[in-house]
Amino acid sequence: MGRDTFNILFYLRRNKLLKDGTVPIFMRITINGKRWDSSLQLGVDLNNWDAKKERTMGNDEGSDTINNKIESLKFRLHRIKTNIEEEGKTMTIGLVKTKFLGQEKLQRTIIQLFKSHNDEFKTKVGVKITKATHVKYVTCLKHTQDFLRKVYKVDDLPISEIDKDFYEKFEFFLLTEKKCAHNSTIKYILNFNKIVKIAVEKGWLIKSPYREMGYRLEEVDKPYLTIEELNSIIKKEINVKRLDIIRDVFVFCCHTGLAFSDVKELTFENIQVGVDNNKWIIKKRHKTNIVSKIPLLDTAAKIIEKYKNYPRSNNETLLPVPSNQKMNGYLKEIGDLANIKKVLTTHTARRTFATTIMLHNGVNMEAVSKMLGHTSLFMTRKYAKVDEYFIAQETEKIRKIFN
Repeated sequence: MGRDTFNILFYLRRNKLLKDGTVPIFMRITINGKRWDSSLQLGVDLNNWDAKKERTMGNDEGSDTINNKIESLKFRLHRIKTNIEEEGKTMTIGLVKTKFLGQEKLQRTIIQLFKSHNDEFKTKVGVKITKATHVKYVTCLKHTQDFLRKVYKVDDLPISEIDKDFYEKFEFFLLTEKKCAHNSTIKYILNFNKIVKIAVEKGWLIKSPYREMGYRLEEVDKPYLTIEELNSIIKKEINVKRLDIIRDVFVFCCHTGLAFSDVKELTFENIQVGVDNNKWIIKKRHKTNIVSKIPLLDTAAKIIEKYKNYPRSNNETLLPVPSNQKMNGYLKEIGDLANIKKVLTTHTARRTFATTIMLHNGVNMEAVSKMLGHTSLFMTRKYAKVDEYFIAQETEKIRKIFN
């Protein structure tokens, strides 16, 4: 038995004009000499059609839409052909037509579902999720759209096209085209997989290929400052006012463990008397809405007092905190001045609080977790580093017992 012939042709039906004066585009599928013609429900200017390449020659948005539609149909039809071959069925016009029209009728697309998810997420910002979480999914959607246009030459694809190969191509695209680091790539794939899981729950996809891929986040040695490094920043003479302010905000974060968004929102109302009759910082975290309760250490209290009467845009805030971009830019200058080789950010300050200020001074992990406003000890262990210094301290207790 000879090999089946399978051809796809896109052509213009020149003897029939649409109402806008354009010529309708048709698709013809020919299998073993039998054919099926179907309209794309799109029209094109006769002079703008390249019959040899079977596409429009324009660079405008309308031409792009037509060309993307053609590429999408080609991809779908070849996928149908492959599926029929894998099923061991006889290739016929009737079978291809049935599968094609069935998909058309029950079409569920990746971008359509992703946009629907993001629109729903947007309504939950400030209630169940943070703005930052919503932004992550918006960015992931954009990367997915760019990926489909670059790799598949389409604006959208049916959910059914998501398989192991799709994940592998998406990962490679993020690493090469978007220049994402390994962990950033995996996080985007995790976000995308949330959309795939929704499709599985709705019965539009049999299963997610994610578990088969074996994705793992790499352990990253995130920096924190030793007490010597922190003191070198505190004692460094800085005559530039903007850098002096940033140094104070950074040191304040090192002694409170507050994230950038939380210290920026901090007001006098957040300073309250705690269970020990001393001043505490009591505030809901901007990111998780979980309440952090942090004893106010002397260094942090002195910084608040220093800026008590300092002019700022919002008189209710405790400290004159700039934008995150400026903060990190100025911290780089401070690091150079203090000869600190580690990258200084507010995240570095938060880890310094957890490890150097708290853990190294005997505060247990559970208490550190409460002060950081974490929902689990797993998160806290990412910040509070059990290093050689802490091990030496704990071992010293054993030495005293046995000596």
